[in-house]
Amino acid sequence: MSGSGFRKLSSAKLLVAAALIAIFSGAVVGLSVGYVVHYSAPATRIFYLFDGTVPFDESMFYGHPHDTFVPDTITVDKGDHVVIHYVNIEDIGEAHTYTMDPPYTFDATVYGNATQQGVVGTYPNVGNVVLSQGQNATITFTASWAGTFRYYCAYHQPTMTGYLVVIG
Repeated sequence: MSGSGFRKLSSAKLLVAAALIAIFSGAVVGLSVGYVVHYSAPATRIFYLFDGTVPFDESMFYGHPHDTFVPDTITVDKGDHVVIHYVNIEDIGEAHTYTMDPPYTFDATVYGNATQQGVVGTYPNVGNVVLSQGQNATITFTASWAGTFRYYCAYHQPTMTGYLVVIG
C-alpha cells in the first residue's frame, strides 16, 4: 500500500506551491478591487443652471412665485473644480439669489447679460450672490467636502432649492 501523495512532497516544494497559490490569489483580488474601486483624478465640471417654474397656484406660498432651479441636483466628485453658469431667465423683473449652505463658499463674477458681456461685479469667497432679470453669474469653487449640500434662492423658498452632491 502506498502512502498519500503529500508525504512524497518535500517541505520546500509545499512552500513553493503555497507561495504560488498566494501570489495568484492576491493578483486576482487586486485586479478585481481595481475594477470595483476606481479613482478618477479631480476634473473641472461645468454646469448650466437656470430658474424655472412649477405649475401650481402661487398663493400657496404667500404670494411668492413658485420658482425652481433647473437642474435641482449637481453631482461631482470630491476634489473637482466646479464651474456653474447661472442665468436668471425670468420674463419679469424678478431677482434671484444663488446661496450655498456652509461649509461651501464660492467666487462669483456677475455679468450684465446672458452672453457674459459687461461685468457687473466680482465677488471672492462669498456664500450668496444676487442676479437681476437677465443677468448671468459664473460661480466657481472646489468640491472639498463630501456629502449633500443645499443651494437655494433666498427669495423663493421652499421651491427654489437644489442640492450639490459631492461623492468621495
